[in-house]
Amino acid sequence: MPRRAVAALLALVGVLGVALLQPSPTEAAWVRTDVAGDTTLSAGTVAPVTQMTCTAGLLQPVTFSWTAPTGGLTRTGYRWTVTGGLNNNGGDLPATATSISLNTGLLGLGSGTFSLYVLGPGGWRSGAKTGSLSFATVVLDVLSTCSVP
Repeated sequence: MPRRAVAALLALVGVLGVALLQPSPTEAAWVRTDVAGDTTLSAGTVAPVTQMTCTAGLLQPVTFSWTAPTGGLTRTGYRWTVTGGLNNNGGDLPATATSISLNTGLLGLGSGTFSLYVLGPGGWRSGAKTGSLSFATVVLDVLSTCSVP
């Protein structure tokens, strides 16, 4: 094979190689900064729930109750989760909420950890306040237990 043909082939392979090595798209955004005059910025904290109790028992759902936190940034709501072998995954509650009742419905058996977060402006959230719960249900909350450390 003549040298020119080899050189042309190598150049073609190089161009194809570069074409195949395109960077993958990313989810990035450009953030524009502005200069502000006479403005004070300060850090804020989303205060967590400090006091939480729970009630449960024979023919009762597990109910977690709490006192709204004081101080910190303005509350915009609460987010709760349950991890473990229960059907309740979690959800959001309004800023005025002070309790939530959980049950397994029909034929439930399991235990899990309840976590409550306070939501603040911009989607920020506090650290979790946790409690444990368990159900032994044949028909709607035959026996439930809970505890908060």
